[in-house]
Amino acid sequence: MNYLAHAYLSSGNKNILIGNFIADTVKGKSLHYPEEIRKGIRLHHRIDEFTDSNEFFKLSVSRIDPKFGMYATIIIDMFYDHFLAANWSHYHPESLERFAEKVYAAVLSEYTILPMRMKRMLPHMMSSNWLVYYGNRDSFKHFFKGLALRARYAPDLNLAANEINLHYNELNRDFINFMAEMIPYVKSLTDY
Repeated sequence: MNYLAHAYLSSGNKNILIGNFIADTVKGKSLHYPEEIRKGIRLHHRIDEFTDSNEFFKLSVSRIDPKFGMYATIIIDMFYDHFLAANWSHYHPESLERFAEKVYAAVLSEYTILPMRMKRMLPHMMSSNWLVYYGNRDSFKHFFKGLALRARYAPDLNLAANEINLHYNELNRDFINFMAEMIPYVKSLTDY
């Protein structure tokens, strides 16, 4: 799951959303964050654990060309944000554009405590409106080009963008089945 899905699964709680949204950029212990933000960070990790062990997610990963190796899970994480954006009205009553505005505003409201990596990324994320842009299949050409620059020894990630077109209907079906299990799982969590 990537940024949009983690924000969506934060149940509307601003501080949990912030923690869930920044968790991948938090290095080391998170004890200096307020408790609700730490809960969001823990929720992020619980979501990731569930995702990695989910049969529908694994099925999606298996659809990706083996040449992408361990990057196949990252590719699917990003594709799942596309399917969430593409199916947004099925999951949320508010428009994706309005939801994205609220997410950016929430994260910006705690800018001073954000990890440096998130502080550097957030302006680019907002100016390109990543959360909405995920809904565009062509966005992956841009995203994977950027990832390829940061992952020097990765396989040719520029070609990964085409994987969504090769398996679009199957991946969409995997995603819908995955979310049918993820949403009740997150709702069932009482302590994170």
